[in-house]
Amino acid sequence: MMLILTEKPNVANKIANSLGKPVQKKNRKVSYYVIKDKDIVIASAVGHIYSLRQARPIDDYPFFDYTWVPVYKYNENSKYVKDYETTLKKLAKDCNEFVNACDYDTEGSVIGYNALRFACRTDPKKTKRMKFSTLTKNELQEAFANLHPPNFPMIESGLTRHELDWIWGINTSKALSSSMERAIGRFIMLSAGRVQTPTLYFLVQREKEIRAFKPEIYYELFILFEKEGIEVKAAYARRLKKEEAEKIKKDCEGKDGVVNSIKKTKKSIKPPVPMDLGILQAECYKNFGFSPKNTQRIAQALYESGLISYPRTSSQKLPETIDFKGILKNLRKEYSIAEEILQKGKFVPVQGKKEDPAHPAIYPTGELKKIYGNEKKVYDLIVHRFISHFSENAVKESIRADIKVDKYIFVARGIRTVKEGWLRYYGKYTKSEDKILPDLSKDEVIKIDKIVVEEKETKPPPRYNPASVIKEMEKLGIGTKATRATILDILYNRNYIKGMQIEVTELGEKIVDTLEKYCKDIVSVRLTRHFEKEMESVYEGKVKREEVIKEAKTKLIKIFKDFRKKEEEIGKEIAEAFKITEKNNNTIGKCPECGGELRIITSKKTGKRFVGCSNYPKCKNSFPLPQKGKIANTKKICECGYPILRIGRWQFCINPKCPKKS
Repeated sequence: MMLILTEKPNVANKIANSLGKPVQKKNRKVSYYVIKDKDIVIASAVGHIYSLRQARPIDDYPFFDYTWVPVYKYNENSKYVKDYETTLKKLAKDCNEFVNACDYDTEGSVIGYNALRFACRTDPKKTKRMKFSTLTKNELQEAFANLHPPNFPMIESGLTRHELDWIWGINTSKALSSSMERAIGRFIMLSAGRVQTPTLYFLVQREKEIRAFKPEIYYELFILFEKEGIEVKAAYARRLKKEEAEKIKKDCEGKDGVVNSIKKTKKSIKPPVPMDLGILQAECYKNFGFSPKNTQRIAQALYESGLISYPRTSSQKLPETIDFKGILKNLRKEYSIAEEILQKGKFVPVQGKKEDPAHPAIYPTGELKKIYGNEKKVYDLIVHRFISHFSENAVKESIRADIKVDKYIFVARGIRTVKEGWLRYYGKYTKSEDKILPDLSKDEVIKIDKIVVEEKETKPPPRYNPASVIKEMEKLGIGTKATRATILDILYNRNYIKGMQIEVTELGEKIVDTLEKYCKDIVSVRLTRHFEKEMESVYEGKVKREEVIKEAKTKLIKIFKDFRKKEEEIGKEIAEAFKITEKNNNTIGKCPECGGELRIITSKKTGKRFVGCSNYPKCKNSFPLPQKGKIANTKKICECGYPILRIGRWQFCINPKCPKKS
């Protein structure tokens, strides 16, 4: 019998129903599928069944004694995983052929490789690999008919990443926590990592640029006039000092303007390139405000429903082997705009620059089913983007009118769409709006309605947002398409950063400053990028995993030799920032009873959290809190005078007696 192993339960269901008429069975509430006439059983993992852990208690750092263990042995929240492992062990006893049908990337390869060698107890060299980018029936049948040998360079690259991240993360976190314990006599769990800390580093650099920025006041001068019912605001060509602006205004008051010149420039704009995961995350943040992690989760759900291709791709190309015409024919049932592309009969999409050897760019499969809410928003965006790939260039015309008042030139600018092209299909997601100017002709006299001087100031560099952080990580070559959103989440959860317009907390900044001062390599983007390239070399079969791990261990031994010399100083510097950040995060507002600070407190006796007043025991104002979920301060005050907190999307007033609750 053949066992086909998938990464997720619903993928097992898809494959089973594509390959035959399966009978669904259960073991310990875990579903698996048997196709009797083909002697096939399809069963699933549930993501990573095994993870790296220390092989013995960590007594010191650096520490390199680790092994693969089932996740349920150390994580209370993963107890359910044991049933999946048990099911695989049971089914494997009756099988002599094994196929890894987990996601075709480094993570999926590692998930399948570990499950096959540990749970199924088979030699991975004797197994086969299914390769597919969509969960459509045709592609799954074709993938099964053309099984491959395992891609061991891909597996080795994935194993290298897991080992690197483990030895880097466990040792830097242990060193930081030990330094705090030595400095203040209290164990505080602080984390750092191979990708996490360099990411925090560039966020700190931006924070410092913003803080160091000194705004400068400048003035802009505008003339206002109206023609054909269109109000026009024409700007003086450069920034001015106040005296200059007032002088020019005085010289121009009461005078008409004359159109000095008109320049029209047409620009052809190509359709947007096919989306990799990074582009999808940026587009969803721009249009819907979705975090990169949320977009990734939604896209994965759409993939597992068979609606889109594999989302964790870095490709911006769509191969000609895809049945574009067939997909468009199916899409037109719900998206009438697809018919327009079918009528033109041209099915050659625009292509981007980046390629991914494992998967094409993200595209809709053409399968249709009812979806709602955020999934519908993301799917609609993917469909409209896909349709736009087959459209013509859009053409925009830029218009510049120079208007002379007295001896001064003011510039009016407009832009209009000459040819809609691909904007017809994807324009609503681009925020590309026209700015119409009235018809103006050279030497035309313009009656000025008003001249205005506006005071402005120079702006600091913009703060990063979640989407621009992902883009910067990609540009710097740190992290992977699948892990970058998770890294960002860790920085939020560790209280190193806060807000959607990202601010670095005192703790986050102090960790970077202290590590940069005493052991620069931990925050080094260059070193992180070096090991990313080494993993690529493992993927390409140029370097062995053992060589990369040996190099990393040697580097870490040197880093922590230097760290240990300054351990107490490092702890003291970080401790003060930790206290400030902890207080800021836990202070939620003023106490209406006494004017003290209301704070989130965790009881030493029960371990439960509640809101109490800083003036206790004089003020005994206190309120219970939900015990699950990450609490965020909305910084809003309810009508009853008490703060409003948030857990996920749920916002609530802390006052149980709030009149609104009745």
